[in-house]
Amino acid sequence: MKKRTIMFKNHLKVAIRYLKNHRSFAVTNILGLTLGFFCFFLLNSYVLKERSFDLGQEGVYRLLQNTTDENGTEREMAVSPPRVGIESEIAFDEVETQTQVMTMGRITFGNDPANSHHEHLAILDDNFLEVFDFDLVEGSVEDLKNHLNGIILTKTIKERYFGNETALNKTLKAGGRDFNVVGVLEDFPENSHFENIIFITEQMASDVYNWYSDYMDSNWDSSQLITYFKLMPNTDVAALGDKITALASRNNANNPNYNSVFSVQPVQDIHLYNGDVEHEINKNKGNELYVRLFFWVAILILVVACFNYAGLLNIAFMDRAREIGMRQIVGAGKKQLLAQFLTESFLLVAVSMVLAYLLLWASQPSIKSWFDTTISLSGIPITGILLTIIYGLVLSLLSVLYPFWLIIRTGTSSSLKQTVSTKESKLPFRRAVLVFQFVAVISFLTASFVFNKQMNFLENREMGFTMDGLVTVDINSRILRNQFEAIKTEFLRIPEVKSVSVASRVPGEWKNLEEIKAMQMGQPNTNAKDLLFIGADKDFLSTFQINVLSGKNFSGIPSDSTKVLINNAVVQTLGIENPVGKYIQVLDENGNMNVQIAGVVEDFQMEDFRTSIKPLIIGNWNNPIQSIDYYALQISTSDWSKTLGDLSDVNDSFDEATPIEVNILSDKFARFFEQDRLRFRLLNFFAGIVVFLACMGLFAMSAFVAKSRTKEIGIRKVLGSSVLQLTRLLSHDFVRLMLIGLLIAAPIIWYLLHGWLSGFAFHIELKWWMIGIAGLACLALTLLTVGFQSIKAAMANPAKSLRTE
Repeated sequence: MKKRTIMFKNHLKVAIRYLKNHRSFAVTNILGLTLGFFCFFLLNSYVLKERSFDLGQEGVYRLLQNTTDENGTEREMAVSPPRVGIESEIAFDEVETQTQVMTMGRITFGNDPANSHHEHLAILDDNFLEVFDFDLVEGSVEDLKNHLNGIILTKTIKERYFGNETALNKTLKAGGRDFNVVGVLEDFPENSHFENIIFITEQMASDVYNWYSDYMDSNWDSSQLITYFKLMPNTDVAALGDKITALASRNNANNPNYNSVFSVQPVQDIHLYNGDVEHEINKNKGNELYVRLFFWVAILILVVACFNYAGLLNIAFMDRAREIGMRQIVGAGKKQLLAQFLTESFLLVAVSMVLAYLLLWASQPSIKSWFDTTISLSGIPITGILLTIIYGLVLSLLSVLYPFWLIIRTGTSSSLKQTVSTKESKLPFRRAVLVFQFVAVISFLTASFVFNKQMNFLENREMGFTMDGLVTVDINSRILRNQFEAIKTEFLRIPEVKSVSVASRVPGEWKNLEEIKAMQMGQPNTNAKDLLFIGADKDFLSTFQINVLSGKNFSGIPSDSTKVLINNAVVQTLGIENPVGKYIQVLDENGNMNVQIAGVVEDFQMEDFRTSIKPLIIGNWNNPIQSIDYYALQISTSDWSKTLGDLSDVNDSFDEATPIEVNILSDKFARFFEQDRLRFRLLNFFAGIVVFLACMGLFAMSAFVAKSRTKEIGIRKVLGSSVLQLTRLLSHDFVRLMLIGLLIAAPIIWYLLHGWLSGFAFHIELKWWMIGIAGLACLALTLLTVGFQSIKAAMANPAKSLRTE
């Protein structure tokens, strides 16, 4: 053991001395490996974080409802009727317990006007903490099960209003009512699909909302609640979904259009679920496609970095062939030589790993802006750390074994003459490595180019209205709603405000859009189609600069309440010919409503760019379906802070207790592709890393080839070959391998990018020339990188390369 320790120390000293004497070799290897390990650690930490959502909630499932309309359009919803969840717990042994959550929009809370905030509100039943494993910091589960009447805060919200004082049994005002605090939850973890909001107990909900108790006691067809189940172990979830579907169908037997199908989904799958689930709670919804993409990017970058490392070691071993021969002559055995070179390799890999980890630690502030999330290094599992160490050991071993064997097998005499055989036909692995690197570079360059074009397309496409200068002010109180005409007048007194409108919903909507069923007058109810609905006044079209295709706008007179505007998509969906003046029948639980079409407006974007433009009915502001919820203002100003301050003054003059909430519409639309833009920037960054590492690899391989063919080049030059001919000779093989890489990469990247683009309702058309541009860029990089080494070798003095013969 002592002898081995001495030998190891000796190997380590020799390794350090060698790396000191060959600083460029050491720095190049460490730089490439550090970048590879850094990207690998970073991306895998992100992937682990994204896959960690709700992992502590074992056995908890969300109920999903799927429906199909008359046109075959499928919808997936997180909401369902109350009796479906309640009766499922009673009827099926698989359900241990269930809980239901109903989101209720927002309301202004605060005991002091100077400390009032708009808070999201949801109704919570008594079983929530029996289903979910969350901690109470104030109050107890037993008390909450005793049907307490009040609200439950999360810790951050509690501190907003009560500071460090105890909030339990204190009151918090909202809407002219005092709400008693009956519990305080610990903040939901960052990797939970729940967000910190205010919960109202179902007992309090029964007092506040006179419809709530009857709705919960008897409703089987109105979907308003998100239902969660705590299931027994080893439950067949597919069979349970079928049972719930049958139960709901039996209780909707009188509805011929009922076709809901239910399924249960593990809460761990909610965050990354790719389906477009309506009305869900899903804080910072993730994207499975990007998580998979970044996982494979991490693998790809690490593999490219390791291939480069192995290639650079090849060159180093050729330079050290005479050293190895001399060591053999003075008595060094193969095991000793291998141990020495393994020590050097492991030292390089270990230093690179440590530097990569330190770089990751130092980059924590930047990572938040890169990924829009925090990544805890302590969250990396011990198994991942052990696997990384093992990978480093394997890399150290494999990168040394091949070049070591290549030199040892040639014999001592060849080593002393540095005539190591490296015939092209005997190096298929080198060719495979180069092709792999070319595939990686072309794929990344193509993806970056297409992502860039798609983002530019989304940012600049026509949306059917003019967005510049549009601002919305939320109506967050009854005062601001009831006095909207007077408030509009005061807003218009501000010189920078050019137009003001009120509406129930606006383009770029960040709340739920109202849906109704409607059909042409005189048709049966079975012909009813799902349509979006908003209410607006006569200034809506002029404020948003939406074109009227036929008919006319609202007139601002009482009879407008029986008239509607429709977009062109409604004309197509309902199949109405010459629609102006005709009637539409809107289905309603309290009786059908007949409205006359006053005009047809141009289609305009209301929702996410991933969704197509849907049929939309615009009712007058005083419609019975949905009340106004926004002021929309067209503003032209050079001093936004002053103008927004003037808007706030108008708001406070009518309702000082309700703080103004202003949104710039362009910012709201930007959020639709904010995550895509963020990941695009990351893709560009990692594409740059891949290109840099690939160029390092090409440089190493071209140097390796040039060195192995030194004497051949010398002979050809003596026989009359020009520098250009020799350069073409050395570059030819690399260009051919690049073309093979292009042929392999083209169908792969075409398939992947076509799938990504199909997720957008509006997208660019993928063209083959886009891949061709990436191929040309890769060819240029290849010629620049390889050409340098080729010209250097071709211009060398042939006498030097031939004098040992």
